[in-house]
Amino acid sequence: MAQDFDNLSKRLWTDHPQDLSRFVTGEDDVEIGEDINTEQHLVVARHTDITKWAQINGQTVILHVELQLRESTHRPMWARNAQYQGYLVGEYQMPVYSHVIYFHPRAGRDDPGGYAYKHEGYGHANHYKVIRLSEVEGQPILEQQAPGLLPFTPLMRPPEGMALEHWIQTCVDATLALPADQETQGDLLCGISLFGGIVYDPQLFKRLIPEAVMQESRYYQLLRQEFIAQGIEQGARQMSIESTLNILSERFPNAEVKALKPLLEAIDDLNRLKALNLNASITESFRAFQEGLET
Repeated sequence: MAQDFDNLSKRLWTDHPQDLSRFVTGEDDVEIGEDINTEQHLVVARHTDITKWAQINGQTVILHVELQLRESTHRPMWARNAQYQGYLVGEYQMPVYSHVIYFHPRAGRDDPGGYAYKHEGYGHANHYKVIRLSEVEGQPILEQQAPGLLPFTPLMRPPEGMALEHWIQTCVDATLALPADQETQGDLLCGISLFGGIVYDPQLFKRLIPEAVMQESRYYQLLRQEFIAQGIEQGARQMSIESTLNILSERFPNAEVKALKPLLEAIDDLNRLKALNLNASITESFRAFQEGLET
């Protein structure tokens, strides 16, 4: 599921880079250029989320954005950003405008927005802008009528005293009123539903967003196909596991076959499950099968 959020966020940055870049920088004079590919260069578990050439107030800079659904789990964000910025500054020798956008209201509360030390002639500092969507006033964003920002508005702060459902409906209505083709509207509404479901009941969005418009979304169709494919694969995995357990039960009626079920269910690789199913038919002993499963 996290990959869905990541994919749609990056797609919005591809489709609406001006809207989103002006939002994160707080500047109107922003021109966005090509992506900078960091995947082959950063020696880390993952490459940066958004890295683009940009002209901001006439100055050429690198625009860097990290999209953070919840807290950074493996390493604190300041440490990750120190590594990202260090690479980008060293590689390109130019200013890096770095940002972190937190989607969930409880995420990023303790993010200091940078890292610095100074001691006896030694020192280092890097800074980045922290954007917590729950702290952004939503109504002014709606009034901008910037398509790239609309999918994030349900996670923003509604006008004081406005009920949640009324706010969500306002965000949906603003998207439907946008002068755009149905495919674009569908993509934006798909974003409203997906991102809003991070915090609120997904059924609320299902009730308020017209299904017919959602179905026009390119991303909606991709999600649907992915969901169907996952269902097919899950069914195949379950059949393979049950077949393996049945074969072992028939061949070794006195063995603790049921104890293997959690181990088999923990295997995501369907090809390995198929190989184990074949092995269950030809293994010399239950113990030999166990040893093969545990290696």
